[in-house]
Amino acid sequence: MKYIRLHLFFIIPTIFIFSCDDKNEIKVDSSIEQVFTDYVAYWSEADFEKIAIEIYDTPFVIYGNDSTTVMNTDDEIKQYLISTFQVLETNNYGYSIKNKWEYYKSQNNISIIEMNFTRFLKDSTVMGELERSASYVLRETDGRYKIVGIIPLSPISE
Repeated sequence: MKYIRLHLFFIIPTIFIFSCDDKNEIKVDSSIEQVFTDYVAYWSEADFEKIAIEIYDTPFVIYGNDSTTVMNTDDEIKQYLISTFQVLETNNYGYSIKNKWEYYKSQNNISIIEMNFTRFLKDSTVMGELERSASYVLRETDGRYKIVGIIPLSPISE
């Protein structure tokens, strides 16, 4: 009987800890999840065309630490992305992965989401910070979500 009580003493707290972790997992709408799956893939491929057309929407805003950049056309977005990918190429950027969601709220065709991600160099070592993050504003138009704003909480092009 002594062993059963001791065994339960360790099992019950373990079950409680695992059940709490499951409740903290952020659930994201599947269509938004797909946008970010595509986004990370396109970013890893430096595919500025697909990002500008399929992922971002105009007007597109980047809220930086010291400035706000507004892009009103697809061409402005493409030029921004081309410049960003040139800097990343110079820094030996390889690819990115999504780690987890840190925040998500969606209401009335507007969603706010914060993504935690890691960038890797071409040799698969971590590029800069292990865990980077950015907040995104998405708007649903014609049944499809697109990113209309970014708050980079980590450097974009390094």
